[in-house]
Order: sequence, then structure tokens, then C-alpha cells
Amino acid sequence: MSNTTTGLKAGLVAGILYGIVDGVFEYIILVVFKSLVMSVLEKELATLNAITPVKTTAQALYNIAIVEGFALAIIGGLIGGLILGAIFGAVYNRVPGKSSVAKGLVFGVILWLILNVLIGLLDLSTYGSSYYLVGIGFGLIAALIWGYVAGFLFGKWKSSPPQQEELQTFP
Repeated sequence: MSNTTTGLKAGLVAGILYGIVDGVFEYIILVVFKSLVMSVLEKELATLNAITPVKTTAQALYNIAIVEGFALAIIGGLIGGLILGAIFGAVYNRVPGKSSVAKGLVFGVILWLILNVLIGLLDLSTYGSSYYLVGIGFGLIAALIWGYVAGFLFGKWKSSPPQQEELQTFP
């Protein structure tokens, strides 16, 4: 089995776990920052409702986010886990670290830096620094869980060349 296939499988399992953890964290963030999220939604809807015939409320959108956020996090974890797992498998030999778990953790931190820290900056002006910092803190935990699980499973499932005593010789 190739490293990419092994990474894909390990990433899928890690992605499911990541999605569950991320869904819980997203729920916590939505509850803790409800007034901030509602304020942002109301501003956006004021503009949108003025130009579209469909009318909705911030509370309705917030309720959808609360109810469907967990399921969407798991679906996102599955899809992201597959893609990122395949990438992890493809670059496995170039990732720093002596063990597969260490490599998974390094890869997880790199993902966190890109996805949470850098891309999260896009929301900084909208939601503020407290929301951003909580998001990157929870994101680090989720990324380390993904990296640990993907690295651990990759190490268990990767194919290794047969040892000399395992090779059979035929006369």
C-alpha cells in the first residue's frame, strides 16, 4: 500500500475525530459569543434583506448554525481528513520528526498555522480578538488531535519492506 493511500485512510479516521471535536468547539464558541455573532448577523442581514426578496432573521440563522454546525463539522472533518491525509502520506518522508506520531503532530501544527492562524485573521476585523484567540486555541487542540491520530494510524498501517527472514527463497 502506498504512503498516499495509507495517509488517506489515517486522515479519514483522524478527520472523523477532528470533526467531532471541532463540532463541540464550534458549539461552545457560538454559545459563548452569541451576542457578538448575533450582532454580526444582524448587520449582514440588514444589507442582504434590502437587496433580496427573501427575508430572514439573525436568530433564525443562529439557530441553524447551532443545530447544523455539529453535523457540518463532521462532514468537513471527513472531507478535509481525506484530502489532508492523502497530502500527509505524500509528503510523509519530508515532514520533520523521527516517529510517525511526531510527523503527524508537526503536520497538524502546520495545518493549524495555515487554517486557523492565517485564514482566521480574515474574521479578526469582523468578530474581534477574543473570538479569534479562542478560535485559534480550540483550533490548535483539534489540529493536534488530528495530527496525533493520523500519525499514529499511519505508523501502524504503513507498509514496510519485508525483513530478510520473512523472504522465502525457492530452490
